[in-house]
Amino acid sequence: MKTAMLILFATVIIYGCNTSSKDEIIEFIPGTYVRTGQNEFGKEFDTLVITIQNPAAKEFKIQNRWHYIRQVEGEANVPEYKVKETSGIYNAETRLLEEAETLDHYSFDVKEKILFNGTNKFKKIK
Repeated sequence: MKTAMLILFATVIIYGCNTSSKDEIIEFIPGTYVRTGQNEFGKEFDTLVITIQNPAAKEFKIQNRWHYIRQVEGEANVPEYKVKETSGIYNAETRLLEEAETLDHYSFDVKEKILFNGTNKFKKIK
């Protein structure tokens, strides 16, 4: 009887530990992320909008909205705009989102609400 109770208790503890290992990153990914930059050639505004496309496949739609104001001899030129749409698959083992076309990898810092794409750092705003 004691052995059966001990086995039951151990099973409950092991089962409880396994179910609490939810991947917080995949729940964090959908949202809007922004980044700004400036140098002697101009100002850059970058926005990533990531939405879930296929939850079963862990596939996301990634829309990159880019706005650049080029400066020539101190004067701002007409702003340039680009919109690019692609998709990405989340890899639970590496905890990275991989873009389908360029194979770029996005990593996430859930506590700081930040997305990293190489050296580019995006802040999640919603």
